[in-house]
Amino acid sequence: MPKIVDHDERRRSLIEATWRVIAREGIASATTRGIAREAGCSSGVLAHYFADKAELMASAMLAAHAEVHARLDPELTGLASVRQYMLECLPLDERRRFLAVVEVSFWGQAVGNPRLVELYADEVQGFRGRIRTRLAQAAEQGELRPEVDVEAVVHELHVLNDGLSLQAALSPHGAPAERQTALVDAILDRIRGAGP
Repeated sequence: MPKIVDHDERRRSLIEATWRVIAREGIASATTRGIAREAGCSSGVLAHYFADKAELMASAMLAAHAEVHARLDPELTGLASVRQYMLECLPLDERRRFLAVVEVSFWGQAVGNPRLVELYADEVQGFRGRIRTRLAQAAEQGELRPEVDVEAVVHELHVLNDGLSLQAALSPHGAPAERQTALVDAILDRIRGAGP
């Protein structure tokens, strides 16, 4: 009787193996052979799911972002949703620090790789768009001070996220979770209005 394979689960396990190899060895050293070995399968199995290394790397980055989005509470609105989104993106625990290392590894690999540059640019626009939408909602709900420059805050939160992700990758104990949370809260407190 043929073995029944859960293709979604197999694909997920290959992406998890990719993350582990990237976090341990860096993206430049992450070969398809090494990833297959980490996943406990042959390179042929890997090739069945991903056309080439670039597709595997792109899928791994998108899966890391999807994991963040899956943890979000869709019931939250306004500044509460901005805060939740930022805290889910930041490297506040071991899992998110691990994903930050993977993310930062992609940045270096994207230089000189138009496919990854385009993918990263799309992801940045998505990140900024989600923050922008949440801030606009907060403004509509009367949660923001009237003089707040939403685009400046979007940029500030993006820079904070990228900076703390880089710090998590290079100096894991450089920014404890409490400090990261306090930085987000300081920005949100600064833009918060008197309320409706």
